[in-house]
Amino acid sequence: MRLISKSITAALISCAVSAGWAANTIAPQNGNWIIADELGGKPGRGMGIDVQDGIFLMQLYNYNKDGSATFHMATGPVVDNKVDTPLKKYKDGPYFGGGRRDGVEAEDAGNVKIEFTSRTTAMIQFPGEEAKLMHRFNYEGTPEDQWSDPAFVERWAMVAMDADGNPTTTFFADTGVGSQMAMSPDMAAGWPYKSSSKFTVHTLDVGSPKVHGFMECEYLGSNLEFSCVGEQIDTSSGTSVRKPISLVMQRSIDDLQGTLTLDGNDTKVIGARVEQTSYAMAQSKVVTTAYFRRNSLPEAGTWIVSSEVTGKAGRGISLDLQKVVGAKHLLFMPIYNYDEKGNATFHIGMAIHSPSAVNPTLPAIPVMKYKGGRYLGGPAQDGVEDVYFGPAQVTFNTTATGLVHFPKEDPVSFKRFYFGINQDRVESLVGTWALVPHGGAVKHRILHLTKTASGVVEDKVAGYTCTVSYWLDQRFVCEPKTLTSDQQRIRLGSGYYGAARAILGDGGSLPDSTPELTAIRIADGQGNLVQGGPLYPVDDQGSNPGNGEAAAPTAQIGAVTSTVEGSTVTLEGSGKAAAGKRLTYKWTLNSAPAGSVAQLTSADTINPSFVADKAGSYVITLVVNDGSKDSDAAKVTVTAIAKDGIRLLLDDDSSASGQALSWPYTGSSEISANVACVGACDATYKIAQYKLQVNGANYTIANLKATNLTAGSNVKASFEGLSEGQVISSDKPVSFGLRSAYTSGKSVNLSFSFTIKETGQSFNYTSTFKTN
Repeated sequence: MRLISKSITAALISCAVSAGWAANTIAPQNGNWIIADELGGKPGRGMGIDVQDGIFLMQLYNYNKDGSATFHMATGPVVDNKVDTPLKKYKDGPYFGGGRRDGVEAEDAGNVKIEFTSRTTAMIQFPGEEAKLMHRFNYEGTPEDQWSDPAFVERWAMVAMDADGNPTTTFFADTGVGSQMAMSPDMAAGWPYKSSSKFTVHTLDVGSPKVHGFMECEYLGSNLEFSCVGEQIDTSSGTSVRKPISLVMQRSIDDLQGTLTLDGNDTKVIGARVEQTSYAMAQSKVVTTAYFRRNSLPEAGTWIVSSEVTGKAGRGISLDLQKVVGAKHLLFMPIYNYDEKGNATFHIGMAIHSPSAVNPTLPAIPVMKYKGGRYLGGPAQDGVEDVYFGPAQVTFNTTATGLVHFPKEDPVSFKRFYFGINQDRVESLVGTWALVPHGGAVKHRILHLTKTASGVVEDKVAGYTCTVSYWLDQRFVCEPKTLTSDQQRIRLGSGYYGAARAILGDGGSLPDSTPELTAIRIADGQGNLVQGGPLYPVDDQGSNPGNGEAAAPTAQIGAVTSTVEGSTVTLEGSGKAAAGKRLTYKWTLNSAPAGSVAQLTSADTINPSFVADKAGSYVITLVVNDGSKDSDAAKVTVTAIAKDGIRLLLDDDSSASGQALSWPYTGSSEISANVACVGACDATYKIAQYKLQVNGANYTIANLKATNLTAGSNVKASFEGLSEGQVISSDKPVSFGLRSAYTSGKSVNLSFSFTIKETGQSFNYTSTFKTN
């Protein structure tokens, strides 16, 4: 939009002299908002809202008293999470196919007053009306108790924050149902939960590929908040080091925030959705059916035609591209412009628009004008379709640039409108950035950039200097003092209020193959968090505003329901409390089997333990306290079974298949097979097949080894269907095979072995093996 530069300049000056500049604790989500009681499924009023570095911009589409469509615009400072600024209407700007025209102010309708109560909610009062609740327009259609479309694995760029809100580390979190997650090539092999049907989270630091976390999640009942409990496994030392890990998290469209607990320490995390992938099985292989990368998912907010930035009132676009369950992305595109008589009006384009790298769908977008809806100060009234103006077409080059083809016009470039900063100057980078690597080429990087000279910003501690330097869609370059394998040149493009693409080095002939990073702006030049504040409204006691009652905290216990007699059981607690309140934990062992002398150790921590010294049931409760109130007690029953609870059976085509075998087990074979791998045969040869079956408890595979004992031979032995750390549960028997690569006529001696971690029971098998 060719917006009113004088209004924005005045807002900047007002913010600069106001004590409220740094007082804003909430950074509202940019994008389209609606009034809660006007979302009736018919055309009504809506607001395209942008807040950038303390400056507020709102485009309002609504109606005149005669029913004709119109728009108003407001801009001003945000002080203490509040806005009080004039709402103005314009005339004589550009219309579809009419060429360049500059609009002028036509009417001041009075002041609009807004108070943001969270990142997604606010109270708004239009001139002549009562205050009303408004919220971010979330049209994804995802059921409240479901994190996202179960057909997709979503990748989130995550940033961990310290107690003062400073970013410390970065990592990725892949979210999705277990059936989709198990097909992801980034999923670490051997996870005990990979066949889970639940919603799951997989955390990974691509700079440390041997450290992974995996959690199963439950919905907590409100505000899209989920509690996830599982394990982190670190195999970087050559052995598996396991630690309990938990995550309580919320989402709203492309934003995530929560608390990660590891080693008993709580860490605040924020996240931005950067990719979506859908997998399927085809011809016994995993194939990608849809893949949406960061470049194809535009930053929500105000967009403008690049050639129409003249500093005067013109047309603008408020873009959203959200995901609808069971369908593709749905583009919502209000267009604030004019008709041929010069009257301010609006159009809306809405259509499936899926720039998947695998199966793109970029159809023409029907653009419609409306009439008959509610006017400022008027009664509730639904709008109806008025005039169809023809198709539009949109494509995106990056998160902040693209091409738009309006009806009756030629295609033109358009871009995200950054009015709180000057995106052409390197000073726009001032603030804090987190750079999340997409490969092991570089570690995560936090940059605290300050202006040190004209046209130069620096992070002197990290040793990086940034200047303007164009390369394709990358606008800036940040250079280390000395180039090393860890300190590399970084190129940044646009993307100040969402997640954007950055690259390492200078790119190459194939830019998509250049090592990538996701760039997330954490704080602006004044130190305000770009993603600050709660996603949903809470008062100081954690309850919804105005209900008059402080909400008590809630307690949860991780799903540890079975064990083996004599084993140590470690429990996993979690709780929910209001922001800023810290929980304390009180565990109680309420009952145990006859003759047991079990006692809880560390009963005031998040991870107490006890020894299940007798077979039978142990009932444990957890109460959490937030400093003023106790939660209701959460309860879990842990059942200990006798040590002979896991069975080994033959599972091949022989008549003895299904026969139970004794522990410890020792088997052997001598095989000389006239088999050559040609045509569609398997890549390896199956030597033997077994099954593990459990009654009551969970058992863990440990010390798994498949070894070729023949000196000088490179033939590899392997387990199929069994992996280190895999958990065998009573509801999921596991069949596994002993396999070998083909030997090309040479004889090899192979060894296969593992133990059951909880019992020490061992499996050993040797084979003298030869194939053509």
